Amino acid sequence: MKTLQRFFCVAFTVWSVYIPHEILAQSKENQSKENQSKDSTAKKYTLPQEVTVTGSRLPDDGKNPRRTLVVVQRIDIERSAARSVEEVLRNLAGVDVRQRGPLGVQADISIRGGTFEQTLIMIDGVKMLDPQTGHHAMNIPLTLDDIERIEVLKGPGSRQYGPNAFNGAINIITRRHTRSSARVQVMGGEFGLWEGSLAGGAPLTLGEGATLLTRASFQHRRSAGYRPNTDFDITTASGGAQLLAGEKFSLDWSLNYVSKNFGGNGFYALSFPTQYEETRTLFANLTANMDVGIPIRLTAAWRRNNDYFILRRENPAFYQNFHTSNTLSVEAQTTLTSLLGKTALGSEYAADLLESTNLGNRQRTRLSIFAEHQIKPVENLTLEIGATALWNSDWGWNLAPGADIGWQVSESLTLRGSVAQSFRIPSYTELFYNDRVTRSNPLVQPERAWTFEIGGRWREGIAEVQASVFRRDAVQLIDYVRQSTTALWQAQNLSAAVTNGADFHLTLTTRDMMTILERITASYTYLDPNFSVEPGLQSRYVLEQLRHQAALVLDLRWFGLITNQWRFRYEQRLNTNRDAAFVDVRLGWAGSGFELYAEATNLLNTEAFDFIGLPLPGRWLRAGAAVNLAEVFR
Repeated sequence: MKTLQRFFCVAFTVWSVYIPHEILAQSKENQSKENQSKDSTAKKYTLPQEVTVTGSRLPDDGKNPRRTLVVVQRIDIERSAARSVEEVLRNLAGVDVRQRGPLGVQADISIRGGTFEQTLIMIDGVKMLDPQTGHHAMNIPLTLDDIERIEVLKGPGSRQYGPNAFNGAINIITRRHTRSSARVQVMGGEFGLWEGSLAGGAPLTLGEGATLLTRASFQHRRSAGYRPNTDFDITTASGGAQLLAGEKFSLDWSLNYVSKNFGGNGFYALSFPTQYEETRTLFANLTANMDVGIPIRLTAAWRRNNDYFILRRENPAFYQNFHTSNTLSVEAQTTLTSLLGKTALGSEYAADLLESTNLGNRQRTRLSIFAEHQIKPVENLTLEIGATALWNSDWGWNLAPGADIGWQVSESLTLRGSVAQSFRIPSYTELFYNDRVTRSNPLVQPERAWTFEIGGRWREGIAEVQASVFRRDAVQLIDYVRQSTTALWQAQNLSAAVTNGADFHLTLTTRDMMTILERITASYTYLDPNFSVEPGLQSRYVLEQLRHQAALVLDLRWFGLITNQWRFRYEQRLNTNRDAAFVDVRLGWAGSGFELYAEATNLLNTEAFDFIGLPLPGRWLRAGAAVNLAEVFR
């Protein structure tokens, strides 16, 4: 196996360093032919098109952004070595992905130094809240083939989306196939990794101006694990469609399911290396968009999560838990346009139901009312103000107001500023969960914070630069803490925390200037938190955030045929001062409907820990092939 690893490392290095002159000449010729191909042109890197993104409920052409937003496009997903949403997000500075298990097994996602409970995950704008625990937020019932793009809002989003968008929100937008596609893929790698998948869709003309855009996927992935009791078996099935009936009506629906069985070596307690868990997540939604003089959006959704946890895999009777959570929600929204500007108004009603052998049988309901108003007092100045008022049956009313301003100084430069309050409601786990190492606290109170941010964006030619500085004043942060390594973890509110930070993003699209290098993407996030906590107190989550996080992505194309992406990532965690550097690389070839690829994650075999005592996988080599049957037989 070591010989195989050395071969891959040498092969990757050779591809990226040694290119004979005559092959370079052939590359230019091939590239010229490729630029004349419609399909290939669609794959070119260009500066992102203006799209409506997660930062606001109001339509926004992106020319005058007022929030820090990062959009991962479909081509970014295809060319990366990522095999899961977690791996895609891990290469974004400011997004902290702490994995207990790799390749979609389990991960906690936080933004700008928050905790995993403070990041809202959405699919097509529908909240994926889990009342049991935020550990299940990334039980995403989608394959990467289902995803069109991923929108990441950095900074508070409670004004737009409610409680769990405390420090940011991630919106996963699913694909709708406008061309027929049927992609079959197989992939294998070290540690007994195997994956097989089928994905595709097609546009269907129904007559009388109606069109149905469809998608469907199935994927099975398993591995023997990179260390004892880290094996996993994951099955995902997903389907959806969009009915377009003229310009004034559309109907979207989807049904998505993921099943995970995995060993959790020390996942929640290092003293129990044979933990085991099974989760089953079902998500269904129905959304109607119509124009009846004013635009109206109606959404109904259901999310169900089953969680079966065993503390000792070889002896389930020693300690086990069964949890089933259901969240049902309906939402209505409209946008009004007048001489005073644009106004988005809406309301959401949701019910959280939980049946648990540990937490008990519980339920709570919530009603939120939200409003945003956007005005342009002058041509290049945009002001937006809004708030969400949330009533929770356990906690009463909470209000999250905020305001943004954007100034388009010139065609290339825009400046922005924002101020917003955010809040988060405790999960049932924080309130009621007890086991041999953890104690709950039914007295914990909702978290609150004010965040202030200024920034700007410059776009000129091949370059785009975004930068911002921010300050977050938070109170009553919820964490599990203890005084010593022998004490139990206890949920409680920390008194206060002030976090100052800065974000920087750079994109250079160099395809038309260079033969091989197509794009350079760099990002960096710095955090300087100041906590008011008792000296010597150990933190499970809040005090373990990243201080420095940097990422560099190089996209190359060899001979006009072979795509090659290098991802470099550096992280340094607070307090422990643990730092780590990672390199991921992928080579891919595609032509006439066929694909071949080879990839390696953690190429340098860096020893690192997202959680103390849980080592991340070392170098992991894998390779695969795919065929798009629709293209082959077209």
